[in-house]
Amino acid sequence: MGRKSETMFCISISFKKTPVSIRQQFAFSKEEQKRFLSFLWNSGGITGGVVLSTCNRSEIYVTGRKGALEAVENALSRLKDIDKEQIKTYCLFYSGKKAVRHLFRVACGLDSMVMGEDEILRQVKEAYQLSSENGFTNGEINIIFQGALHFAKQSKSETRLSSTPISIGTLTANAVEEYFLDKCQNTVLVIGATGKIGSIVAKDLIAKGISVIGTRRRKHQGEEIFLSSYENIVWVDFDKRYDYVPQADAVISATSSPHYTLTRREFEKRSEGKEYLLIDLAVPYDIDKEIGKKEGITLYDIDYFESLSRKNNNIKMAELGKAEGLLEECLEEVLKNLYVRRFKMHMSGEEPEEWYYKMIFYLKDVLGSDEFLHVLDKLEKKRDG
Repeated sequence: MGRKSETMFCISISFKKTPVSIRQQFAFSKEEQKRFLSFLWNSGGITGGVVLSTCNRSEIYVTGRKGALEAVENALSRLKDIDKEQIKTYCLFYSGKKAVRHLFRVACGLDSMVMGEDEILRQVKEAYQLSSENGFTNGEINIIFQGALHFAKQSKSETRLSSTPISIGTLTANAVEEYFLDKCQNTVLVIGATGKIGSIVAKDLIAKGISVIGTRRRKHQGEEIFLSSYENIVWVDFDKRYDYVPQADAVISATSSPHYTLTRREFEKRSEGKEYLLIDLAVPYDIDKEIGKKEGITLYDIDYFESLSRKNNNIKMAELGKAEGLLEECLEEVLKNLYVRRFKMHMSGEEPEEWYYKMIFYLKDVLGSDEFLHVLDKLEKKRDG
């Protein structure tokens, strides 16, 4: 059966092995995805396919016979004008069970830069839907992708991989969101919003619907222009930061400045006895620690968030084993469903007695996928004489 049936293949290029400059050459817009799959489909190189393209990876999943991978390489070279040597240098290649397992890992975030991220599930779902709506899927693709999406949702509900953030930016934004609960407050002054850490924090805050006042410096103008496309952000000059303290309910400082961005005397002039959440993400410290001794002031520093990040990472590592076990269970079920489908297709034109199929489904329940495939191969050969 394995020799006669179509197989899933995957060509993957991702952050794990490839710099951004190369990954960009493999990126696909939605229109490019359709054109690429249409070309492969019409050329007879594949029997089904899905193209997944994100900022961190581009992956092409196809079903077909032995020459399907070569067909994809040729299409990449022709339609994307990518040298075949570059494809062989940077791409990872998967086939059969390994390709299916890889998709499962991708869909649930186990293969992501930030383990357990939520965004990849939506991206995999949209890639599959685009392919399905344009007629590029088949029974094999449907079973595999629907199984991967089901597993990803189950993993998110039964493990804490997605609900346990470890990035400093996300942890900071979560702390602000929690502080604002039950308060009529929603504005944060981010000092250093055009810097590496500050820009990440600003984006995470805006994503939560929190208004941001960001300080800027000319040397980070590119990040300022990018962030300006977001609503809920107002830009002010760094030198005028104290003037905006009264408008804010929380202040985050994340600069590489060699001096304090907030001192007690200047802060007290503007704070007017208000309660504040202050977060200092700089090394060395940006915010005068004397401010944290004032009543109504909550002050967190980078050590607090790094400790929380380590703790959450330990939780993720513990949950990883649980997710991997769940993955293998779901993978086994999907593979056995595939093998049953292939077996039935081979039996087309024949109508075995009811007991025969009962035996097949009994074997499906009691055997592992590799053993089950081996038995089905034996049964096929016996019926073929």
